[in-house]
Amino acid sequence: MIGEPIMEAEMDDKLTVDLDRETMEALSRQAEAHGHGVDAEAREILKRNVGSGSSGDRQAIIAEFRRIRAMTPPGVKQTSSVQLIREDRDR
Repeated sequence: MIGEPIMEAEMDDKLTVDLDRETMEALSRQAEAHGHGVDAEAREILKRNVGSGSSGDRQAIIAEFRRIRAMTPPGVKQTSSVQLIREDRDR
């Protein structure tokens, strides 16, 4: 296990994470592929996957759902997923 500080927050808080060598090497390769250091890569992964947990995140998700829903023109009848699953099972 490698116990190194891999992230520094805006308030100078450091997070030390024990990662196995394979994971650390994969993180390092990914960071290099993205053109930045391991700290920045870890920070981006955490931001993308954890987020701030604020209601702004929830609002962004709702906005994305609405954007996807708007792709279907009004009045277009949608097939029930239950019906599609049953038809697939009957094959």
